[in-house]
Amino acid sequence: MYGLTSEEFFMYLTIALVFVIPISVRIYRRMMIGRLKAQLRDKGQTS
Repeated sequence: MYGLTSEEFFMYLTIALVFVIPISVRIYRRMMIGRLKAQLRDKGQTS
């Protein structure tokens, strides 16, 4: 696989996880906040 040693593979994996997980958590949280605000708006209009 592209001549990677196991040390290089785990180093790149660690770097990817350190950057990918926080970014994906922020995107997920932003989507959930938007969905929650939309639900609150809908409840406010109906009652």
